[in-house]
Amino acid sequence: MRLLAEPDGAAGGMDPSERLLLAALELLAERGYRGATTKEIARRVGVNEVTLFRRFGSKEALLRAALSRFIPAGFLERLPAEEAPLEEGLRQLLEAYLDLLKAHQALLPKLLAELLRHPGLRGAGPPKGILGVLERVVGFFRAQQRKGLLRSDEPPEEMALAFVGPLMARFLLGEALGVRLPLDKAAYLRGYLEGRYGAGRGGQSELR
Repeated sequence: MRLLAEPDGAAGGMDPSERLLLAALELLAERGYRGATTKEIARRVGVNEVTLFRRFGSKEALLRAALSRFIPAGFLERLPAEEAPLEEGLRQLLEAYLDLLKAHQALLPKLLAELLRHPGLRGAGPPKGILGVLERVVGFFRAQQRKGLLRSDEPPEEMALAFVGPLMARFLLGEALGVRLPLDKAAYLRGYLEGRYGAGRGGQSELR
């Protein structure tokens, strides 16, 4: 699974700028901010540092650009559409996040740690790629509320966080402590929906 979303209008293989972005992201996770030197980033791509600085200006600008594009390829397409049925959409969302965490179990904790140590890498707000994911996920929950399938007295942002947050926490704690807890997907979905159905759903679950 590729780590960077395709830029608008992109086609074919990665050009040197794309390879620099990917190498910067990989080295940030592998060696941290200090270890991700411009010399090593350029060496990994097979270009000289002059090319790096000509295209991005500085190491921090390069890393910010890489983080802004950090969406593993294909992940957005796996998120449920707003018109998806409630239970089906939640299953899609669960599977998409579980596969993402499994595919990048070594990379994600290190990237998050570096963002906490160096908040300037985020820029003025959340990285653009991550923001796009959040908007899609929140949009799904907002649409379910509009259809009356989920309670409307809980903000859709809180509903999204309540669904995704425990998955992320479970993953990060597991990585930190070396603990692997089996996840009963059906039970997770039932537990999430308990007390959250809207009047339009009648409080009845199709989950088994």
